[in-house]
Amino acid sequence: NKGRKANKKATTDEQKRLDDPHWEAKEKAAERQANKQRWAKEMKDRGLTTDQSYLFETAETAEQKYERKAKKDKGKAAFGWDVFNQDTLYKAYEKRLDQLPKNNSTAIVTKEDGDQLAYGQVVNDDKGAIDRMAQELNDKIERNKKFSRRRTELDGADVDYINDRNAHFNKKIKRAFDKYTVEIRQNLERGTAL
Repeated sequence: NKGRKANKKATTDEQKRLDDPHWEAKEKAAERQANKQRWAKEMKDRGLTTDQSYLFETAETAEQKYERKAKKDKGKAAFGWDVFNQDTLYKAYEKRLDQLPKNNSTAIVTKEDGDQLAYGQVVNDDKGAIDRMAQELNDKIERNKKFSRRRTELDGADVDYINDRNAHFNKKIKRAFDKYTVEIRQNLERGTAL
């Protein structure tokens, strides 16, 4: 009778495991929770709070934690106005440098290259480097296409632009020079300009 009950329980457990796609994740979460409770109990037995657990870390463990956090922070995307600050722009520059091949042989200047002060006369461009640059520019354009969003256009607004980039430029120009050019523009639109 006991064997039959144990067999029945084992088969129902196996069926649950096979039917639930998140079974492994649930098991791992339960194991993590048990480890966390055991660790908290151990800290309490030693007379410490959970915040003071770093006192029992080895230097190696602390270094691994720090490296994981640094790696996570390195990959973190900028948010909000941080997209435009100098640190983020430098981080993007470093990221682009990482994409370049690590070969310094092209940077070595030799006597056969001619006079380096004769600007525009010596042509020794590496075709591979030009292709890499073109590929990087194409990749950048593709990435920018992914992140564009359609702005709503106001129906009553004057259309004084030919595309979105020109509209943005015109907006900047108006902000700076509108106080001087409003009357001239109105005269041109009416046809009464001198």
